[in-house]
Amino acid sequence: MTKNTDAEKSEEQQDQAALSPSLEGDKSCLSQKPRKQFDIDIFRDWCKSCGICAAFCPRGCIELDADGSPFVKDADRCTGCGWCEIHCPDFAISVRVRKNRKVLEQEED
Repeated sequence: MTKNTDAEKSEEQQDQAALSPSLEGDKSCLSQKPRKQFDIDIFRDWCKSCGICAAFCPRGCIELDADGSPFVKDADRCTGCGWCEIHCPDFAISVRVRKNRKVLEQEED
């Protein structure tokens, strides 16, 4: 086994840099698609306020009020994982993709 000298290491680094494109100046490849947003509906007539939805929400989108009833604290943080919906024993929660405002306006016409 041979040890690489500093000169050999720098040559290897230069070769690797030449083979891999630099992302410093080009931000277009780093742009991402807009993240889907979700709406969380809680059906109050079906909910027995067990708190399972708030306990299972990994993003803290659902919390319990002073009476122990769940409410949507921040739907914009929702990733649509559906844990609250799946674990609700009363089927009182629905998580759905939020429709774009433009799509809603077109559907109404």
